[in-house]
Amino acid sequence: MFTFDHERVSDGPAITNLLNIVFGPGRLGKASYALRQNGGPVEPLCQVVRCDDQLAASIRYWSTVIRDLLTGAQHNALLLGPLAVDPTFQGLGIGSKLVGQTLSTAATLGHQRIILVGDACYYGRFGFVSALPSYITLPGGRDARRLLVKQSALLPSLPAVGRVEPLLQTMHPEAQNELAMAS
Repeated sequence: MFTFDHERVSDGPAITNLLNIVFGPGRLGKASYALRQNGGPVEPLCQVVRCDDQLAASIRYWSTVIRDLLTGAQHNALLLGPLAVDPTFQGLGIGSKLVGQTLSTAATLGHQRIILVGDACYYGRFGFVSALPSYITLPGGRDARRLLVKQSALLPSLPAVGRVEPLLQTMHPEAQNELAMAS
């Protein structure tokens, strides 16, 4: 039986282990991880799925801004990720349900723009579309070819040329532990 629950501080080591299993140690060098440094995840959106006492899946969201490099304007956005499902439980719809539930919660909390770096085929079913033709880079000047966005129709379009940056805030204890382990 699966239980969907808020992430607890005690889940930190299990989440780190799950992320290592699903994404490998190279995950910490990705541009999306640079956006997670010096800030903490948005705690109401940090969710896990448990199967009995085992962690089956995890999802986190982070506050970011998209800086318009032509005008200097900032556009707030949540960064979805990482989403990880233990290989034992993949293919059962757990990840999809976790994404759907947390997107609903994010909307209820008033978040109108969510971005992620991921597979357009998978995330398209949740309303995510490519950020292209906008040229928006991630930390390190990396091209965001896989950058996807889901946003309210009432928001202005993404800038034609922009950069995604972290929105600094108090860091969640588990994010501090993960970054310390990566150093």
